[in-house]
Amino acid sequence: MLNFPVPYPDELLYSTVARAGVHFGITSPKQLLDAVFGDRKVVATVDLPSHINSISEQYPTSLGLTANEMVYKHTLFPLYAPFVPEVRRRAVLDWMIHRPKGAVHVALGITTSLVRPLKYLRICPKCLEEQLAEHGEFYWVRQWQAPGCECCLKHALLSCTQHKIRNYHRHSFVALAPTIECLPPMSNSPPNERRIERHVQELLDLPPSRSPSREQWSLFYTQAAHAADVSRKSKVIYNRLKHKILSTWPPNKLLALGIPVTDSQSNWLRLFMRKHRKSFSFLQHLVVLEALLGPDWDFREVISQARQHTAQERTPTHPSPQSISQPTLYAKREAWLEMVKTQGTRKARLSGGDAIYTWLYRNDRSWLREVNSRYRKTTRSENRRVNWHERDIQILKKLKAVRQEYANKLPSPRRSANWYLAQVGCQHLLRKMGKLPLSRDFLNNNSEDVASYQIRRIVRAIKSQSFSEGIPYWKLLRIAGLSEERLKDRTREFLRNTGWPA
Repeated sequence: MLNFPVPYPDELLYSTVARAGVHFGITSPKQLLDAVFGDRKVVATVDLPSHINSISEQYPTSLGLTANEMVYKHTLFPLYAPFVPEVRRRAVLDWMIHRPKGAVHVALGITTSLVRPLKYLRICPKCLEEQLAEHGEFYWVRQWQAPGCECCLKHALLSCTQHKIRNYHRHSFVALAPTIECLPPMSNSPPNERRIERHVQELLDLPPSRSPSREQWSLFYTQAAHAADVSRKSKVIYNRLKHKILSTWPPNKLLALGIPVTDSQSNWLRLFMRKHRKSFSFLQHLVVLEALLGPDWDFREVISQARQHTAQERTPTHPSPQSISQPTLYAKREAWLEMVKTQGTRKARLSGGDAIYTWLYRNDRSWLREVNSRYRKTTRSENRRVNWHERDIQILKKLKAVRQEYANKLPSPRRSANWYLAQVGCQHLLRKMGKLPLSRDFLNNNSEDVASYQIRRIVRAIKSQSFSEGIPYWKLLRIAGLSEERLKDRTREFLRNTGWPA
């Protein structure tokens, strides 16, 4: 496309594509996808878009707008890149440039993160006035859409618009228009601090670089905890760390972010200060760093220090096998073998054999693993807390009521199994259909396939427009919202039987 709009500083690529639709007068979302990407299946993703290579090819090479440059300067990828292993960072970067196959958010840990995702696109009204005066149009800014940010770095609190980040029409790029409507603000108090916003901007400004490994992050936080006097030797004193966190961050603020600090043994803060076996959100890093390092720290310096740590070899604290007497070794083996034969591994440890298990794990691990695998007993029990037959009957009644309610209603989404379960509030039970045979049979017999849905849309269009034979065939498809390429064979047969030249 000629004269494709160039991204403004800190503008989301999502916004650039949306502005392109406005500039070229393209109102159809699918037509815009065809023009920009050459693919009608591209999903309009706000934070971590894909097919970026197709966007970078719209510009001349003299502008230097390469795909890597656009990922780091016009998406939210820099918020997550330093905190995932280098192999994964490179893989996600490649997926975003080409085709992600739906794995970007999963690979970066966003899908399972404790941090609550945003629901609506946000704006700063005063920044919009500056954008209009300087550029003559509006655009979505990256920092506004970062989780945890509540205010603009220049002005006041951000306002939520009525545009959802996960739009119902997932292929539609929504441009920021002058007639934008905002939801009521969550708070009327002016922001008195911008700690999160400042550090988020530091991450967004980071250039492409190698990310520290999980082991390097673990060593960095071990050293930081020791310097902050919240550890003894190599063990973190949780009460001191918790007090330091809560004196730096208000509990209600941490709760709003989705990462409250509690005394639970599975609380995220305990896992964070141990050996990193998974990646954590940038907000979790930010909260801990602010408490351990004080107010004067910078993400660029922290990441550089973490990258400099090297793995340290640990000296074994248990004696070598050569120093253990054979009678002691045989006695431990015999005692554990007698317990594990009758009770299994788990029950043997719980009934007083944990000390023997630990001793053998440290001194005779290969023999222990072989014996445990030989005498392992399953401890799974059937979950009888739910009466699935009774629940099946209740859900079936609700599904029949939905079918009766929509029997004569032509305008509605495709009545698939997911749609039926959503109407009765049971989407989560789709994987439990094996335990709900009555509901499963109902869904198999009443779910609407694509061809039936297309026929219903054509019938609705005919009834709404009072078509006669003189109306062109293409106009019927346009009003029904269908295309010639995607018509199913049964839909074409229906059109032929009703007198339309399909």
